Amino acid sequence: MSSGTGRGRPGFRGDVEGLRALAVVLVLLFHAQVPGVPGGYVGVDVFFAISGFLITGILLRQLASAGRIALPAFFAGRARRILPAASVVLVGTALAAWLVLPPLRARDTMIDVVASALQVANLRFIAQETDYMAASAAPSPVLHYWSLAVEEQFYLVVPLLLALVGVVAARVRRSPLPAAVAVLAVGTVASFVVSLVLTSSDPALAYMSPLTRAWQFGLGGLLAAAVLRRPDGATSPPRGGVTGGLGHPALRRVAWTLAGWAGLGAVVWSAVVHDESTPFPGTAALWPTLGTVALLAVPATVRTARGSVGHLLALSPVRAVGRLSFAWYLVHWPVLVLADAVWGPLTWPQRVVLTLGAGGVAWLVLQGVESPLRRSPVVALRPSASYSVGFTGVVLALVASLGAGSAVYAGLEGDEVGSAQVRLDTIFDPSALARTGGPVTPGLTRAALDAPPAETPCLGALGLSETAWPAECVVGPEGGREVVLFGDSKAFQWSGALRDVALAQGWHLSIVTKGGCTPADLPQALLEESQHCEAWRDAQIEKIAARADVVIVGSSAAYFESEEAADRREAAWGSTLGRFAAAGVPVVYLRDTPTPGVDVPSCVSGALDDWDACSFPRAQALPADPLVVDVVLGDVPGVEVVDVSGVVCAQERCPAVLGGLLLYRDGSHLTATAVEALRPELERRLVETSALGG
Repeated sequence: MSSGTGRGRPGFRGDVEGLRALAVVLVLLFHAQVPGVPGGYVGVDVFFAISGFLITGILLRQLASAGRIALPAFFAGRARRILPAASVVLVGTALAAWLVLPPLRARDTMIDVVASALQVANLRFIAQETDYMAASAAPSPVLHYWSLAVEEQFYLVVPLLLALVGVVAARVRRSPLPAAVAVLAVGTVASFVVSLVLTSSDPALAYMSPLTRAWQFGLGGLLAAAVLRRPDGATSPPRGGVTGGLGHPALRRVAWTLAGWAGLGAVVWSAVVHDESTPFPGTAALWPTLGTVALLAVPATVRTARGSVGHLLALSPVRAVGRLSFAWYLVHWPVLVLADAVWGPLTWPQRVVLTLGAGGVAWLVLQGVESPLRRSPVVALRPSASYSVGFTGVVLALVASLGAGSAVYAGLEGDEVGSAQVRLDTIFDPSALARTGGPVTPGLTRAALDAPPAETPCLGALGLSETAWPAECVVGPEGGREVVLFGDSKAFQWSGALRDVALAQGWHLSIVTKGGCTPADLPQALLEESQHCEAWRDAQIEKIAARADVVIVGSSAAYFESEEAADRREAAWGSTLGRFAAAGVPVVYLRDTPTPGVDVPSCVSGALDDWDACSFPRAQALPADPLVVDVVLGDVPGVEVVDVSGVVCAQERCPAVLGGLLLYRDGSHLTATAVEALRPELERRLVETSALGG
C-alpha cells in the first residue's frame, strides 16, 4: 500500500500501478458498504503481496549484484515515501477528531494516533479487539493504519534479516541469493502455519498480526526471486517454471494470459464471496494473495499484449487511480468515521459520495506532500535528508495528538467525579431525577474500568477439563445452598452484587461465565473469547447439573437478533433448560438489561449539559423476550424469571444517566456502581422466587 516507484524508472510496471488501483477500489467499496462487495477488505491482501514482490525484489537484486544490502539508503527510501503522507493525514485526523468527537472518544483517538505515528497501530488494535468489553465501541478514525503498521514492520525486519544473510554468506564465501531464498521460504511456510492456527484460536490477533501476514509478503518475495532468474521480458519459460512443459511460444502466451485473468478472477471472486464472518486470513486469504501473485508473475511480452489483464491494468485511467491509492487509502476512512460521528449512521450512497470527496483530499496530499518529497533530488540525495523528513512528520503527528489529547483531558477532569457508593433511593429522589446534566458517578474516565472484580478466570478462562471451579470464582460458606451463575458477560455484570447477596443469604455461589457465549444451545462466535462456545457450554452444563441446587442463567439478547437465531430461540433455550430440568435443577432466568448499542461514557462526555441526548429507545434496546412470556404463562416448568430492566428503563426511552448515576460502562454492560445500586432490588426479587426463597 506504500507508494510505488515513479514512472520512467528502471523496472517500472504500469500493471502494478493498476493493480494498486484494484486493491484500493476494493477497500473503498467495502468501507463504503456498497452491496455486492462484502469481502472488499481483501484489497489489503493485494497490497501486501505487491509490497512483498517489489520490496523483496529490490533487496534480492542488491544481494545478487553487490552481495550486501544498502540499509541506510533502503530505510531512507521508505521514510520519504511513506511517513510524510501518513503523518499529514494523522495530523489532520487528530485535529478533526478533537473538534467533532465527544471528549472521551477523542481521547481514545489521540492514543490511536500516537500508536499509528509510531507504526504500532496493529498492536494497539489487537489489544482492543481482544477485549470483549470494547466490542461495542465506535471504530477508530485511524483503524486502517493497522495495515500500514504491518507493512512497516515487514520493511524493518526483512531487510535486516536479508542483510544478515549477506554478511554470513560473505564470510563463508558463498552466494547469498540461495540462502536468502531459503530463509524467505521457511519464513513464509512458518507464517502460514501460524496464520492457520491463530485464525481458528484467536481471530483478532490473526487478522492484524505481522506473524500471520508475513506469508503474504513472503509469497510476493519468492515470486521476485523467481523473476530474478529470467529476463522479465523473455518469452522463454523460466527454468523450472510452471509452463516449462509448453514448448510452443504461442501456447506459453495463452497459458500466461489465462493465468493473469485467473488471478484477477481470484481476487474479485474473493471480494464477492468473502464477508466479515469469513475466518480470515487462514486459508481464505490464499485466494487474493495467490491471485495477486499470478498477476505479478506474467512476463512482460504477455502482460503488455492487447487482450491481457496486464494491458487492462496499465491503462492510463487505471494507473491514475493506482498513483492515488496510498493517499486515498489514508484519507477515506477518517472521513467516513468522523462523518458518522457528526451526522449519525450513513447510507451506502452517502458513504460513496464521501469516499469520492475523500479522493479529492487525497489528490491534494499526493500533489502537495507525497510526490514532491518522493521525487525531490535534495531529499533523495542523502539518507539523512530522508530521515529528517520522515522524523519531522512523525513528530508533527505526535505533537498534534498529544496536544489535542491534553486539551481533552483538561476538559474531562473538570466535569467528573470519582466512583462512589450510590443507593437506589437517592437515585430516585425527586431532586436527583430532576437533574438533566452535570458530573456523573462513576467518573467518565473511570467508567470503562468500573467492572466486577476478578474478571479472570471467571469470565472466559474456565478450562473444559477442570473438575472444580477456581477459588476466585467461588464465594460463600461450604454447605450452603449450591447456586451457580451461568452465562455470558451480561450475566457476569451481576457477579459483584451476587457475591454480596450470596454472603448475606448463606449461599455457596460459583461464577461460571464466558464472554460472548450464550447459555442457550446456539452456535456463535462473536469474538475470540467466544471461540469453542459449544464445547465450553456442554462441559459446564454437565458440571452444573451434577452439583447445583439452583442455577441463575443470564444472557445477552443480541444473539437472537438475526432472523436465523430468532427462529431457533425456542429450541436453543429448550435444549439448555431441558438438561437442567432432567437433572432436577431449578433455573432462575435473569432477563437481559437494555443494550444502548453505542458507547455510553463517550456519548455522555459530549453531553454533560444534557444527558437526555444519550438516551435510546427501549423497544430497540430491549426487544420482547419470548422466553419471559413462556415462563409467565407456565409453559417452561422449573424456570422462574427475575427482571430488573424496568428499574433501569421505565419509559419509552431509556436513560444513559439516572439521577447522576452513569448506568453503562460501554455500549452494553452496566457499570459496577449501577449494579451495586441495584443489588437490594436484585436480592429482593431473587429471594422471592421459589427456587431461592426460604
